[in-house]
Amino acid sequence: MITAYNYFRRLRELKNNPGNSISLKAELYEIFHELPLESRSVIEKIVEDQMVDDSETAQIREYIYRKGDPNGYDIRLLFEIHDHVCENTNSPLWNALFLNETGKYFSAGLTATRKLPLAKAAMLFDLIKNTVKRVGMMSEIELVLIKTLIENTGDKIFVNESESQFLSDLFDEIVRDSTLDFNEVDILKVMIYQDKPPMKEDLDLLFEINTAIYGKPRNDLWQDLFVESLSLYMMINTPQIDKVKAFWLETKLERTIQKHQSLTFEEIELLRTLKNQSPAFPHGLDVFWLKYCQ
Repeated sequence: MITAYNYFRRLRELKNNPGNSISLKAELYEIFHELPLESRSVIEKIVEDQMVDDSETAQIREYIYRKGDPNGYDIRLLFEIHDHVCENTNSPLWNALFLNETGKYFSAGLTATRKLPLAKAAMLFDLIKNTVKRVGMMSEIELVLIKTLIENTGDKIFVNESESQFLSDLFDEIVRDSTLDFNEVDILKVMIYQDKPPMKEDLDLLFEINTAIYGKPRNDLWQDLFVESLSLYMMINTPQIDKVKAFWLETKLERTIQKHQSLTFEEIELLRTLKNQSPAFPHGLDVFWLKYCQ
């Protein structure tokens, strides 16, 4: 079981480090010939086609269950195969196998507060990073996995250290492809509101993302998340905006103008919302409102 995982892991390393091709190819050859005969033809075809079909999916499932429920090495094997084929169209059965087995594995053994243990969270991030290193972004199926984990565990799958790392990784991916899809917005919303109202650090991240996707297609859910989160932070427990928060927001808006010579649609909608909610709108923000929201 470990041998198959090692084969795909070494194959990934060969692609990432072509300078070490001679030694890695020799090791790949040795590992391949240690595989069971029935596994070799399947692996050869997956490697050649760079995709997984229905028949191969069935054989992969049989392989990871041959000694009982899949363990950590089996899950790593699924991710390694996924990393090799994720740029192509694969069998829906493969996608279902990947999501079902990885979802079950990472959902098992939750802490008393229904959060993912740090060791499993770290493992998940490392596996996803392999995809990012190879193709430049998280795959769609990995985003679905994260979203599913969140939905199935009461929105509390991460401990604090893991949450911070995950948000950082998600931000890196959004910046890399300059797009924001529905899965990413859903994940951001859950992470930002998890067990707490939005914190300033969360809102700094939202502004960074908003700047990163400036001028690119985005969806209405992103505007809703941006405006609602910022409005809640600015007005929480008070009918008016205090001077410290007003100055913080003014600084954010000024940076957008310096970089893009205008405010974003989301920032304009935020100003309109705050103007309607606040009986005493701060003068500094009113200057932006008069110029960009009239």
